[in-house]
Amino acid sequence: RTCISCKDKQDKKLLNRLQCKDKKLSAFTGTGRSFYLCNKCLEDTKKVEKALYRHCKNKDEYIVQLKEILANGR
Repeated sequence: RTCISCKDKQDKKLLNRLQCKDKKLSAFTGTGRSFYLCNKCLEDTKKVEKALYRHCKNKDEYIVQLKEILANGR
C-alpha cells in the first residue's frame, strides 16, 4: 500500500486507512474508495493537509477531523 502524502510503500498494517465520504474525512467503513496515510506523515500537519486537499478535492477542516479519528482509535 502507498501513503498519499509521501508515496512511500509499506505494509497495510503500518498505515492508517481513511476515506472522504460526502466531503468529510472518516475512517474506512468497508465500502467505497479509501486511501492510506503513514504514521511518519501524520507528524507533519502541513504535508498531510495538502495531501488530503488534493485527494479529497475539497478544502475542509481535515486536520481536526483526522485528530478526532485517531483519538477514537478508528
